[in-house]
Amino acid sequence: MRWAGAETVRPGERVGQFTVLAELASGGMGRVYLARSPAGRTVALKMLLTDSAGDRRRFVREVECARRVRGVYTASVVDADPGAQVPWMAQEYVPAPSLKDLVEDCGTLGPDALHWVAAGMAEAVASLHAAGLVHRDVKPSNVLLPVEGPRLIDFGISQAHDLTRTQSALGTVAYASSEQARGEPTAEASDMFSLGATLFYLAVGRPPYRNIEQISAMELLVRAATGDVDTAGLPPALAPLVLPCLDLDPGSRPTPDEIISHCADHLGGSAAARGGGGVLDSRWTDAIERHRAERTDALRHAIRRVEGPGNPPAAPGRAGPHEPTRPIGPPPATAHFAGPPEIAAPPGIPRRRRLLAALAAAGLLATGVLLWQPWDGVGGARAAGTPDEPVRFLEVASERPGACPDPGEAGTPDPDGAATPDPFTTPLPAVPEGRGFTSDDRDLCVVVADTTGLTVSRFEEVTAFRDEPQEGWAVRVVFQDDDAKEFADLTGAVTGRPAPANALAIVQGEDRLLARVSLVGRLTGGEAVIAAGLGPNEARFLANVLGAA
Repeated sequence: MRWAGAETVRPGERVGQFTVLAELASGGMGRVYLARSPAGRTVALKMLLTDSAGDRRRFVREVECARRVRGVYTASVVDADPGAQVPWMAQEYVPAPSLKDLVEDCGTLGPDALHWVAAGMAEAVASLHAAGLVHRDVKPSNVLLPVEGPRLIDFGISQAHDLTRTQSALGTVAYASSEQARGEPTAEASDMFSLGATLFYLAVGRPPYRNIEQISAMELLVRAATGDVDTAGLPPALAPLVLPCLDLDPGSRPTPDEIISHCADHLGGSAAARGGGGVLDSRWTDAIERHRAERTDALRHAIRRVEGPGNPPAAPGRAGPHEPTRPIGPPPATAHFAGPPEIAAPPGIPRRRRLLAALAAAGLLATGVLLWQPWDGVGGARAAGTPDEPVRFLEVASERPGACPDPGEAGTPDPDGAATPDPFTTPLPAVPEGRGFTSDDRDLCVVVADTTGLTVSRFEEVTAFRDEPQEGWAVRVVFQDDDAKEFADLTGAVTGRPAPANALAIVQGEDRLLARVSLVGRLTGGEAVIAAGLGPNEARFLANVLGAA
């Protein structure tokens, strides 16, 4: 069960001493916000979403573990209240991309750069081990990389993962030690296997298992448990660094200090002293600096929105150890269904997704409106109406709760959903490659039909506006003439079909779902409201992604 309060935190609200500026990310257990202290310190504020006693215990342990760790290559805890109505923890904000993002966007690393990253990661792991902790979830998405050196995040929480149960655990399985995959007690050597698997990913561009894109979750778990790794493609110069970490025998794996020493011998004092700017490929340094600049710019915008003339900052004050965090009030009425009572949510879609009333005279219905990260599309010059990536309007074939599984793999049902008569035993159908799109909050997977749809590289106009009948904000797009005709034809084609095939998915990139809209009539006016019932920041962010000036 999710806390209603954690769903309703909005920019300008206070959590402890911190003023929330914007949402950063969300996951199965928590949501992370960008926030600011009265003195102006920026933090990443993590809040627990669930009301599970077990999740609360794990969150308390995460806070305790994070407070014990001190190191240059970890993100330090600034403040926390794990006993609050909605538990929270504020950590140092690191405006840097993850190793996973960098490999996906910029390619693999060469030997010098990889040794430099390895040394920083090993030092971070050493900091944890010195505090008596085992990370248990070292992987590319849990390592941020500013030019100063890697930062290991999310320590102390990985024992919450059930590697055999959820699709979201696949990222963990691909980097887990054999003993961890077998469910055996894990120790410091387990982190060293995960470190080696992460380094292999940086060097080769995949986890150390063959056919990683095609195998099932259970097969991957078996391979991890038996140590059936595939190290083909690893450059010979990196074998002495990476392969010992992947040893099936935990006692044969190197220690963090041995990795640090090995990397220092490879780099030499002068190379190590230069830092990331001296050894990273220019593609990586450019991406890191661009990421920092975009987030710095987004931070300024967020501060102006929250602390502008019509919205003064919250009064200073620190929540001391015995001072309770300000309770977060109940969600507003618009946090749930705002549409006509005769309209029901599609089966299996979480109730927190809004079903909105008919939009405009054409009768467009919008569902699944997402919360947007404020820096998507922020920064860089572009023409008005030009999305940061082309936007596609595709016919919906099916949908399910949760994130889409890997292409060709059967999904794991959500026990809280109603996707199948027996969600615990009946697997969901596989998603064909290139046809599954997941919402940013990972609560909805839409599978599109094998049709062309409509691709829009530029809108005539994109606006966010106050929509009084819906008691919120909406986003409207106006199509250019050629696209307007194709959009009208597309809306007419899906109108009248049984749900969910009477809907269009608005997508971007290879797998990102922007919104899902159901049609009750052909739209011929060359324009459409594609989202409504939003907060003002949500609407602005979505409009910016679509190319609003």
